[in-house]
Amino acid sequence: MEMAVATSKQDTVSSVYSDAAKAPAGLCCPQPYQSELLAHVPKAALERNYGCGSPLLKAGLKSGEVVLDLGSGVGIDCFVAAKLVGAEGKVIGVDMTDSMLEEATRFNEEVAQKLGYDVVEFRKGVIEDLPVGDNSVDLVVSNCVINLSSRKTRVLQEIHRVLKPGGRLVISDIVVDREIHPEDQDNETLWAECYTGAIPVGKLVTTYQDAGFLGLTQLSESAWRELEGYNFVSLTLRAYKLPRSSDCLYSGNLAVYLGPYESVRDEEEHEFPRFKPVEVCDATAQRLRMGPYADSFTVVRIPSLARTASTCGPGASCAPGSSCGQPATASSGNSTSCCGSTEGPPSAAIDQLKGTSSSCCETKAEPQGSSCCSGGGCDCN
Repeated sequence: MEMAVATSKQDTVSSVYSDAAKAPAGLCCPQPYQSELLAHVPKAALERNYGCGSPLLKAGLKSGEVVLDLGSGVGIDCFVAAKLVGAEGKVIGVDMTDSMLEEATRFNEEVAQKLGYDVVEFRKGVIEDLPVGDNSVDLVVSNCVINLSSRKTRVLQEIHRVLKPGGRLVISDIVVDREIHPEDQDNETLWAECYTGAIPVGKLVTTYQDAGFLGLTQLSESAWRELEGYNFVSLTLRAYKLPRSSDCLYSGNLAVYLGPYESVRDEEEHEFPRFKPVEVCDATAQRLRMGPYADSFTVVRIPSLARTASTCGPGASCAPGSSCGQPATASSGNSTSCCGSTEGPPSAAIDQLKGTSSSCCETKAEPQGSSCCSGGGCDCN
């Protein structure tokens, strides 16, 4: 039954946008690009501009990147992306509507001629089953499309699959202030017009994290309209495909949060007090050097802090909150009740990170959660 409802809504969306491909239509609330980014785009394409934001302008596109546009329509965002990534880049547009793909392909001939290169390719497909290979895309953009799917978790999982490690998703989409009643969701016309398929604001974070994304950030917000007692808003969001700390391997990495807040906590419940070195696992160290975290952290590796074996490794029984209740095992192989081996790095190196020597272990920075710190055990961070 659920699949039949999803198919019915998909058919309605396809019908609405098939008609829109042939003539201008007032769908959603498209945002304009600067004129210099549109000089190579045919005027007839611009008349079919649908969406609720400008995700490309906030995506930080670099020359040579591979971009995937979901629900590419007649190709406007693809054509803008082509100019930004240059002749060494690649842009893939995916749409399920034949008439949109036909128009986009036709417009691309003019775009390629004006740019002097052709890096845009359009593929037929649905966003729940993307015709794109694993780990092949630097950036996925979507402009008022994810709300049209009744299987949003599946869509986000597909996006996560095709992104390269460290890749990012930047989307503009409609969200709503509260849960939409099932009977309102059954209105397929309102669904196709970007209303009743909107994600409630309160579910945004869990929806993206459950699909594997980290670093979810709101980049912009603009009010759209009120309808049937619901308040609809357009948000532009960014999220990343980043390493997770599932294996808990430690090679002597210390992370220092640079502020401005007194402390921060990441999606995996790691606590980072400002200016205080915290021992982190390899995956967390890698993540903090990437994406939205890099500007807020200094991460250094001190090999003498490395553990020969992690008590939080595969097969370990970690209590809720990612704390194992076992002391850290230091590089010398000697387990101690404080900070592991007494043979640590020179105190000057730690003092440079900490700003002061430790009252517990003069020669080592405390592993987060060690018995000389606050938790009494190693931390699966």
